[in-house]
Amino acid sequence: MTDETLPTLRCANHPARETMLRCNKCDKPICVQCAVRTPVGYRCKECVAGQQAIFYNGNPSDSLIAGAVALVLGAIAGALAYAFLGFFGWFSFIAAIFVGPVVGGLIAEAARRAVRKRRSRQMKWIVAAACVIGILAGGLLVTVGPALGWGGAVADFTWIIPTVFLRWDVLLFAALAASTIYTRHL
Repeated sequence: MTDETLPTLRCANHPARETMLRCNKCDKPICVQCAVRTPVGYRCKECVAGQQAIFYNGNPSDSLIAGAVALVLGAIAGALAYAFLGFFGWFSFIAAIFVGPVVGGLIAEAARRAVRKRRSRQMKWIVAAACVIGILAGGLLVTVGPALGWGGAVADFTWIIPTVFLRWDVLLFAALAASTIYTRHL
């Protein structure tokens, strides 16, 4: 075959561009800018988006359930972080670096199991934000609660509770927990 007998293909998205490339799924002509390289060949962005959509099978209530689980577990983790990270002194930052991702992974896994491993695009944002809010709320309960008469048994242990609400080690702990949750495939 010679070059004169080959038809000139134009990109489906950019008609001014000539191309010899086609999507290996829908056979649509695509230019290099529109092509997405996959393990099985080049595909158009629409076919790739359609393939990725099957992995997201959650509904809006799943995001709320996972967020509620993360809020409660984050509050428990925050109360424990405020109460016990202060014991390590300057080493509390090192402890936060090691413990924060572990707690974030546990919260992400608990949220994932609460929604029966269904996934949605916004779930990782909701769960990460709920975890940070829960950690700060747990810290607020531990630090300010005994002064206001809340907490019952917690008020008996006020000598171990730090008096500062926004501590850098706990904020590092919360940030690492949230980043671990975000990177998990929720």
